[in-house]
Amino acid sequence: MINMDYFAHIAWSYLLYNKTAKPFYAVLFGVLPDSVSWLLFTIYLLFKGQSFQQVAENIPDWVFTLYNISHSLFTFLLVLGIVYLIWRTIPIYIWAWPIHILIDVPTHSRDFLPTPFLWPVSDWVFPGISWGTPWFMFTNWFLIAFALILVIILRRKKTHRKL
Repeated sequence: MINMDYFAHIAWSYLLYNKTAKPFYAVLFGVLPDSVSWLLFTIYLLFKGQSFQQVAENIPDWVFTLYNISHSLFTFLLVLGIVYLIWRTIPIYIWAWPIHILIDVPTHSRDFLPTPFLWPVSDWVFPGISWGTPWFMFTNWFLIAFALILVIILRRKKTHRKL
């Protein structure tokens, strides 16, 4: 079930946080919402010896429950509050989590995995466009590739200035 949307979240998280001290942590938080539900489900299927195609029409409710929890801005705010209470600071890379949610809100349709960003307060979801729409997928990956090339060019320029 891990799909191109998952890898796009990895790419955008890296692109947004590549200049921070710990971009890897941002990538982890950037894919956390999908990892909590779909990555766990994928691992579950591997242990059961099943493929996603075998169970696509009968995905267990617990997967959608975890999806709702992990894609809620209220869940994020609760975790953010706990993190602040424990460490008295908020690490910059944790913000990749709500960025993931905010990317998903307009890029998930109501027909397939709408983003429950207001859960459990409301079940309203934005009537977005599916990330799997061909023109959107192309545009998204074109922008990712363009931004990665830009990061590489800027890094090389910075390295050459130091020499």
